[in-house]
Amino acid sequence: MAFDASGKGRRWIIVAGLFLFLAINFADKSLIGLAAGPIMRDLHLTHAAFGRIAASFYALFSVSALLVGLLANRVKTRWLLFGMAVIWSLSQAPLLLYATPATLLASRILLGASEGPAFPVAVHALYKWFPDHERMLPSALLTIGAAFGAGFIAPGITAVIAAYGWHAAFQLLAVVGLVWSAAWLRVGQEGPLGMHDGQRGQGEHATAQARPDLHALPARVPLRVLLLARTCVGCDLGGFAAYVMLTVATVWLPSYLTRVGGYSIEQVGWIVVLPAFGQMIASPALSGGSQWLMKRGISSRHARGTLGAAAVVASGGALALMPFVPVGPLLIATVTLAFSLASFTFVTGVTLAGEIVPGAQRGGVLGINICITTLAGLITPAVMGWIIDRAADVVTGYRLGMMVAGGFSVIAGLLAAWLIHPDADRRRFIARAQAAHPALADSNRPGSQSARHTVQ
Repeated sequence: MAFDASGKGRRWIIVAGLFLFLAINFADKSLIGLAAGPIMRDLHLTHAAFGRIAASFYALFSVSALLVGLLANRVKTRWLLFGMAVIWSLSQAPLLLYATPATLLASRILLGASEGPAFPVAVHALYKWFPDHERMLPSALLTIGAAFGAGFIAPGITAVIAAYGWHAAFQLLAVVGLVWSAAWLRVGQEGPLGMHDGQRGQGEHATAQARPDLHALPARVPLRVLLLARTCVGCDLGGFAAYVMLTVATVWLPSYLTRVGGYSIEQVGWIVVLPAFGQMIASPALSGGSQWLMKRGISSRHARGTLGAAAVVASGGALALMPFVPVGPLLIATVTLAFSLASFTFVTGVTLAGEIVPGAQRGGVLGINICITTLAGLITPAVMGWIIDRAADVVTGYRLGMMVAGGFSVIAGLLAAWLIHPDADRRRFIARAQAAHPALADSNRPGSQSARHTVQ
């Protein structure tokens, strides 16, 4: 069936493609955690050594997110997404030929480099199809795709590991990535709201109609000013904390459940579905609640920023308490809460960035922000492995590591709630531009001919 490239039918096909893109991406991330026990046994790795190899996934992850994010300002996202999927699929080939700690390390580094820009570039591609006032739901669907890959695919992966070994699981995901790449070549399109020429596009005009106070946002803001804006810093803090918990979930949670909880690998495969299921419920519900609050006059600072930070605090608190919860239904419920809510801050983070960052700079800023937040993925596995190996025993080490990660996340979430203030940042950017170019102040006054033309 044919769709107009600018029509609503086409943009939801793009959402579906990006959903699957992130599902495969997070399934790749989660695989090493699901196979932690067999990998450590077969390759004779300590917890610290395994933690360093898991952390190597993020060695180039952040740098790649930064560079490709900047490249997304100039290159079509269709080709960037295709290239990433092909590279991350092929990066797993060495493990199929010769599995050693060295090849696992090399594979994870290349995999991380190709997957680092996945989320910011996917968001940038998405926002070429949706103006600001319509972005919460599709943004939430992208995070659901990540949850689907990290959780709902897990039982299938663990079944493959149990039946055929962890090498077969890597092979399966490599093939799935290549299949997606071929399909994306057929359906992937660039949205009509792209602004590669540095000018305001249809998306900003649509935003201006929905939010008239946004029409004076400068076409460009110095990058340093954008990155040091309190909203960007607050979103980075919340995102960093959420990524700490995401990394704990993908790298250490499966082995925590087997070593501390006494569950089998097959049982773990089903337990980790629950946080993903929680994300798939919580993210759309919170996104809908956020839009409901904004329609009733609640500022974006609270409807998006405070709500997203509160999700981080709630998840962090549950993670810090998890070691004190007895094994059984209550532990499973705590695991679900700890690893399901925080991902909502990724939705609010990108939508808040969309409010204060000019469209021509959005890809680069999202890339830089993901570069900062995903540093948590580089640090967390190594720190957790170090804590586990130096504790009195393995169980104590796992529990202490969870408490440290949870406590940090609570503090970071509270700081994020205090810092985020998009209206203040936007006013500062406008005032800065008007001070540099006084003519803008007159042209943007309500009632002026230029201002009337802008919001039409």
